Amino acid sequence: MSYWTSEDNVAGRKGVALFIILPTVGCYRYRIGQACYMCSYPASAPKSPWDQEEIIEYVKGALKKIEGKERVAVRIFTSGSFLDDGELKPETRKKIFKLLAEYDNIKEIVIESRSELVRYNAVKELADIAEDRHFEVAIGLETANNDIADVCINKGNTFEQFVNASEEIRSAGAKVKTYLLLKPIFLSERDGIEDVKESIKKAAPYTDTFSINITNIQKGTVYERLWEKREYRPPWLWSVVKILKWAKMAFPEKRILSDPVGAGSKRGPHNCGECDKMIADAIRKFSTTQELKYLEDLEHECIAEWEYIVQEGLLDWQLLTY
Repeated sequence: MSYWTSEDNVAGRKGVALFIILPTVGCYRYRIGQACYMCSYPASAPKSPWDQEEIIEYVKGALKKIEGKERVAVRIFTSGSFLDDGELKPETRKKIFKLLAEYDNIKEIVIESRSELVRYNAVKELADIAEDRHFEVAIGLETANNDIADVCINKGNTFEQFVNASEEIRSAGAKVKTYLLLKPIFLSERDGIEDVKESIKKAAPYTDTFSINITNIQKGTVYERLWEKREYRPPWLWSVVKILKWAKMAFPEKRILSDPVGAGSKRGPHNCGECDKMIADAIRKFSTTQELKYLEDLEHECIAEWEYIVQEGLLDWQLLTY
């Protein structure tokens, strides 16, 4: 079953998050052969759709994991878009939210959608059911630079579409969570850092929570092919620390999150191998608490190599170490 719990930031305070991956058919862009270059999630989606009532029963089973928990966030993924009628029928979405509304300990609900699938009425009917809970619609902006989104990600939509979707979400009574991708292909470590910073600046007026998604190498993707040729290296964890510190100081009112999936592995974000666990743990503690103290005074000798790479703007194929 694809659901699990972990310690997390729940509507601004420490709590437990329940992550649920619904067995839908996945992203429509993948189904028409236009998947984002870094993403293999839809490849693991069922080849034939589950019955909508089966999905409801699946959610009921997942919710048993939060019984007895005090403060809970429920974060629902579909390997596509929760607001895509091809994945979830409107009635199914409402039934899921009505199930969530039965739990007083659920303080936060997060769903995901591509920006072009956001519609006022679809969000409004869910916001009405969620009532006073912290309800966010997460959008994979990835970058506010349309050229990077096109050439490096194959995202298929623009910053302007993100702005329109965000305005629809907020007018419907929900909040906006913005995913940004750290270091798309063809960017140096320095350019990757600067792209996230510039994207945060541009997206801040339309965003309540930022989630910095750190690129990892998923199987069967364009990113994997470049990684195998030693033409791409996943980001350094030092880069994540730099971005989080800057973002929280520049926008203290925003919730800034990051989960270093695969940290310490060659396919995931990593430093030298010796300090990876320490830095990844610090990133997770900051995300859970929003306290910058966890990112202060982090040191290891490999930071000198990272600083040199960033300062010189070296591209991945120029590096001696990976």
